[in-house]
Amino acid sequence: MKKPSLPLEVPTTRKDPHSGYTLHGRRFDDPYAWLERLDDAETRNWIAAQEAAARAVLDEVPGRDRLRTAVTRSSRHTRLSPPVPAGPHGHEFFWQADADDEKLALMLRRGKDAPAETVLDPNTWESDRALVFAEPSPDGALVAFGKAVGGTHDAVIHLLDVASGRLLPERPRGTGHSSVAWRPDSSGFFYTACPEPGEVPAGEEAYWHAVYEHRIGAGTPARRVFGDDREKDYWCSVRVSECGRFAVLYTWDYVHANSVHLLRLADDALIPVAPGMRSLNQVQVIGDSLLVRTDLDAPRGRLCVAPLTEPTKWRTLIPESTDLLQTVAGVGGRLYAVYSHAASHRVRVHAEDGTYLRDLALPTLGSVNRNEGEGTVSGVSGTWHGDEVYVSFTSYVQPPSLYRYDYAADRLSPYHVPDVGLDVSAYATDQVWYESPDGTRVSMFVIHRKDLPRDGHRPVRLCGYGGFNIPMEPRYSAVNAAWLELGGVLAFANVRGGGEYGRTWHEAALKTQRQNAFDDYIAAARRLVSAGWTTPSKLASRGNSNGGLLVAVAAMQAPEAFGAVYCRVPVLDMLQFPKFSHLGSATVEYGSPDDPVEGAYLAGYSPYHNVRPDRRYPVMAFVPALNDRNAPPYDPLKMVALLQAEGGPGGPYLLLPLRASGHGGGTTMKALIEQDVDELSFYCWALGLTPPSPDEAEAEAEAAAGAGAGAATECAD
Repeated sequence: MKKPSLPLEVPTTRKDPHSGYTLHGRRFDDPYAWLERLDDAETRNWIAAQEAAARAVLDEVPGRDRLRTAVTRSSRHTRLSPPVPAGPHGHEFFWQADADDEKLALMLRRGKDAPAETVLDPNTWESDRALVFAEPSPDGALVAFGKAVGGTHDAVIHLLDVASGRLLPERPRGTGHSSVAWRPDSSGFFYTACPEPGEVPAGEEAYWHAVYEHRIGAGTPARRVFGDDREKDYWCSVRVSECGRFAVLYTWDYVHANSVHLLRLADDALIPVAPGMRSLNQVQVIGDSLLVRTDLDAPRGRLCVAPLTEPTKWRTLIPESTDLLQTVAGVGGRLYAVYSHAASHRVRVHAEDGTYLRDLALPTLGSVNRNEGEGTVSGVSGTWHGDEVYVSFTSYVQPPSLYRYDYAADRLSPYHVPDVGLDVSAYATDQVWYESPDGTRVSMFVIHRKDLPRDGHRPVRLCGYGGFNIPMEPRYSAVNAAWLELGGVLAFANVRGGGEYGRTWHEAALKTQRQNAFDDYIAAARRLVSAGWTTPSKLASRGNSNGGLLVAVAAMQAPEAFGAVYCRVPVLDMLQFPKFSHLGSATVEYGSPDDPVEGAYLAGYSPYHNVRPDRRYPVMAFVPALNDRNAPPYDPLKMVALLQAEGGPGGPYLLLPLRASGHGGGTTMKALIEQDVDELSFYCWALGLTPPSPDEAEAEAEAAAGAGAGAATECAD
């Protein structure tokens, strides 16, 4: 591979030869453990020097300004949410941001034709302050909103009086507030939080998640109404039913299973619905019945119904099918079932008794649902007794959009479809299937300009995730759109461990089966080369969070398959991840280093423990968020230090730290744009690319079209 044209002058790193530990009778050196002390002056100086080295090359990449222009055009567009009715006379709240806004604001419209009024505008706050959530009270008089600093973690609930714009002085107890659900009379709300400092043993402040209730104006601390007193790793979420009679309480064992109870608001009776941690369940109260979407005895999901008088007596309403049933939403008197069909979404409409009525035709191949910390959320919204049905939609080339669905006319009408300057008709999304080394068939999306020739030299950006039951589905992002406009190809591999094909697919890469995910991903890279899209020297591998672990392991195991690796907010030291306060419960996914069998398996692929000086690793960038709450921010520091010292003839290796960003990214659009520009600059530097000017890009497109580059594409089975 051609080396990057600009030098990378990195500082030397102090190595502590005595640092390490013994696990299951084996000695593991940890010479850069001192970098875990992020607040030490030595560590801060080291980070600053590494960042300066990275900036020296990325800031000087030819065409960087053109990259910023492309990303800005793809990012700066209007954003709008479905309306949320609250209060009298048709009042409704909604989220909105104009193209020039840095953050989404909460708005109010006092009737269908009334002008929009600003309720909460975080654009007026300090740049590192984020409005994480905002829930209006049913009477529309108050808003409970979460405000966080430097990301979306550790939000604190505040209360706003809508009429006066005044903040109320009361503060709910606990830390890390989330999942707000109001009582129907607006007298108070339920929320989830971790305990106050001092309420649990030192070191356990990030555990013992529970549901609390805060009463407005009561002057007394919020009461704890629900939580597990035996398992500190479980976390909770809460919703209040549309009818206002119940709070639906969830306890989660990460994303592997949950239990569900109802809290009857009239008398605080706790009613079990799915009391055992045996499955993933979603519950909706409709009339005197419960709808339960579950994967119990149905790895691809089914819909059950139960009477409120016997809530654990489930009867199948929509049986398991060949597709994955992700969500069911009762809206407008009908059931909207959203399925994942080969990792993209289909919507089927059923009557209340489960009778199939029709499919809802979506604009193209794309996604309706979204995955959040509280499971998969349906992209079909509205109320059971209401007339309006809203459908969210996005694809690799269409930004998040909102449609209205008219059932009587069977028509999906645009409500808000942003313009990002991307000609959707100019791009194709193909789905290919390939074999992993054990013979398993794996799907992959390949997105490219239709006139782009397969000449074996296209720059390709391959992404994967492969864990925690989270699927890689068609979703828009500004950096993806910019990459396509610059002539690149996108690829997304649906490797095992993800949620694309149900519980069985997820469990196929759990714990001591994790190698399946790595094998699937490496095979995807090789398939892109054999299919004539690219060469390894033009193939960039990109992963975020668990996907960062995926791409790092793939680079350690098959360095010759990749030209560059962009590893963002990863876990890289698999023998010590449980000591990070927010990752202790992830042993249910990865396995435990304390277990002799699982510990040995983790050591076998842990990136930090498998750097070999005789291998030529690709150019790599590691991107930690220094205030991360989900992944150890020091893991990338240690990995870069180790690679720079012992990574052999490969590299170079960059550290690109994010500050005031959190696990999910910056708090302003400007910050997110600069992160994307850095990422694209890294690809250009590492792969030897120069961003084309607009005229050059147009000329290339015309030349490709003139050459008749209409290569046949492969489609899903």
